[in-house]
Amino acid sequence: MPIPVKIYITPFAEKGVLEPVKWDCDAAKKALDVVNKIWSKAKITFVINDCLTDRPLDMAKNARGNDKQVLDVLSLRHAADNAIHVYLVNPIPNLSAGGGSYLHGDPEPASFVQWYGNDFASGRAWAHELGHLMGVDHVEIDYTNERQAAALSSNLMTKGLNVGSELTKQQIETARGSKLVKRFGG
Repeated sequence: MPIPVKIYITPFAEKGVLEPVKWDCDAAKKALDVVNKIWSKAKITFVINDCLTDRPLDMAKNARGNDKQVLDVLSLRHAADNAIHVYLVNPIPNLSAGGGSYLHGDPEPASFVQWYGNDFASGRAWAHELGHLMGVDHVEIDYTNERQAAALSSNLMTKGLNVGSELTKQQIETARGSKLVKRFGG
């Protein structure tokens, strides 16, 4: 059973001045194709059940670098429903993460994902955030251990900005056994 996702394309504004929007529903669908290709290894599928352009988030550029603050504001904008809420936002220059996730968010499991300029990079970041919603933690790499670094550098859940999309057997088991996946019949 596909897991429903409600998309909120959320433009930024600063002092009432709207910034150009990078995401649209077509780009969201293409990025979700990347997400589904990555998570197909775990036999997990996501489906967009609604894609809306949200009201602008008026937030100073220097405040956007705090991923928790951004997600706090975004996740409280909409009432709970039976879907994951994903907020698609423009690139945030001073944010060192691809987005943020709340496994047990208020009101629902929620993530935000910033635009990376192409469908694959944006979809990979989105897949990473959904991994967190399914209880999969970051992979920490000990770069002094060359063997470990080689094995894990292409992992989806590697901490920091990367291009990996691989999953371990344990990550697949964790995701498949997560409350989120079970909630939607997985």
